[in-house]
Amino acid sequence: MSLSISSKTPVRMPVSPLQVLLMIQLDGSPKYGYEMLKTLKEEFDGVWEPKTGTVYPALKSLARKGFVETEERDGTEYYHITEKGRKLFPELEKHFADSLGFTVNYLAVLFKWMSKEMKQGALRIMSLVVDKDEDMTHRMLTQFHSNLDADVKKSFLNKVRNMTEHRLKLVEKLLEETQ
Repeated sequence: MSLSISSKTPVRMPVSPLQVLLMIQLDGSPKYGYEMLKTLKEEFDGVWEPKTGTVYPALKSLARKGFVETEERDGTEYYHITEKGRKLFPELEKHFADSLGFTVNYLAVLFKWMSKEMKQGALRIMSLVVDKDEDMTHRMLTQFHSNLDADVKKSFLNKVRNMTEHRLKLVEKLLEETQ
């Protein structure tokens, strides 16, 4: 795998993660900045509190890059995504897929090369990931489940079920090896 995506490293995108969230909100309909900020605060409650000093500069940067435009209505500045912004979504999808592949390999190499002591510390972190996995899976699957064709949902859910069964078999095998 190449370590570059359009001459960028896998962990870099033409827009920030915050800007991706803003663009996706705008894909449905135009919104004003405070409306998007409020939505972000609700969705990330207790985990992250976005601030106006972060959101508005991110929106202005998207406008400078041509991904969003503004329109004034009754003294309020509304943002809407441009065609150039919409065309970025497939590139972001590819970027996320490539970045995920890079991240999985990177973590596998880290664990492979770690000393026993380092691996024990890493297992504590992995335990946190396991604790969050159920919440992540539940939230992602329930959000994914709406607004898709039944055939697409069924195919994906079958894939999730098969992978879960495969993962369980691996865990059972590793547990047997430790006894």
